[in-house]
Amino acid sequence: MLVSLVQAQESKSPIFSFSKSYPDYVVFLPEGKIDSVFYHAHSSIIPVIFKVNKYDLFPNKQLDSIVEVLSRVQKDASVRIAYLWIGGSASPEGPSKWNHKLGEYRSQALAKYLSKETGFPKDLMRVENLWEDWYSFEVALKNGAKIPNKEKVLDILGKEKDNERRKSQIIALDKGYTWYRIIRDIFPPFRNARMAIVCHERPERIPVNVERLSFDYSLPVREPVSSFPMNTTENRRRVIAVKTNLLFVAALTANLGFEAELWPHWSIDLPVWYSPYDITSTRKLRLLAVQPEVRWWPGAVMNGHFIGLHTHVAGFNVAINDKARYQDPNHALWGMGLSYGYAFSWGKDNRWGIEFNIGVGFAEYDYDAYRNRRNGALFKSGSDVYWGVTRAGVNLSYKWSFARRNKKNR
Repeated sequence: MLVSLVQAQESKSPIFSFSKSYPDYVVFLPEGKIDSVFYHAHSSIIPVIFKVNKYDLFPNKQLDSIVEVLSRVQKDASVRIAYLWIGGSASPEGPSKWNHKLGEYRSQALAKYLSKETGFPKDLMRVENLWEDWYSFEVALKNGAKIPNKEKVLDILGKEKDNERRKSQIIALDKGYTWYRIIRDIFPPFRNARMAIVCHERPERIPVNVERLSFDYSLPVREPVSSFPMNTTENRRRVIAVKTNLLFVAALTANLGFEAELWPHWSIDLPVWYSPYDITSTRKLRLLAVQPEVRWWPGAVMNGHFIGLHTHVAGFNVAINDKARYQDPNHALWGMGLSYGYAFSWGKDNRWGIEFNIGVGFAEYDYDAYRNRRNGALFKSGSDVYWGVTRAGVNLSYKWSFARRNKKNR
């Protein structure tokens, strides 16, 4: 449908551009063409590239330039802005549901950034979620991008319309190698929010070659398109968070956690619990414990589902009934376990978060058992191995992001 609309627009009337010294993404359209799909899909729109699974924006030279141009257009008395078009997309690898959210997050991130920096009215913004950018992928292949099994991939794209089946069929071509090359060499430029400043055409206009307005998708094998700034600041951010487990707070046990992104999809979580006091004379939950966990996130780190592998070390002095008080004999409890969890964010810039997790595993420990009364006597010593729930939490967190070292993007 998109192609037919493009062809229809090409055949109706010539395209003109305002004779001001503005970049190509400032597009001047005849009154009757102001909503043309042709200009959305093929104008020289400018992309802001994101790293895999990221959607935060931070000041950099490219964004400074966009802000300067948008501000200049707003102040130009001879220009009448129709609207600011913004579209966010994700490259097609990864879960489709997350990619749909990612397209929305990226488009909204650019819209919020430009509104904040320029005061551009939100009612003149048209913000679209472009979801997985299969269209641009197909155009890139047709325009000369090189991958293994290129003709087979194009055949799959032409015949199969379901995105998930497309992925599985491409992966099955050669046990995933073609798909790996596509992710590495073709997809990076499609992780973007793209924009165009659409203006009403004025009498001062000059003919422009239609080909100049086409969006360049021709990609070499290893390097992204030169017009896409792949090494912008927002592509080099690392997320960290501080957190507290509300379940342990409810049990009057002070705790503080720290989580840091290691690599895309991977993080390390390090909670510490410390409770040096008695609840009552016969009830106590004295702990000094740490439970580091390595986590894998299918989507963005600290957002969505995750699985983790944890270990735990704890010193304890516990009395939770009238029978006995259990204390470690200078030999800390230790063990390991697997966990599952889910996290989501809210608030300004999504800095606040809630995380739910549950884990199972084992704990090996030695203990001395004392009568649970004042100066109760030692009546038993032993050791045991516990199997069951080893981790549980409702964690409240606050997140920051910091610049990474400048590395080549995936």
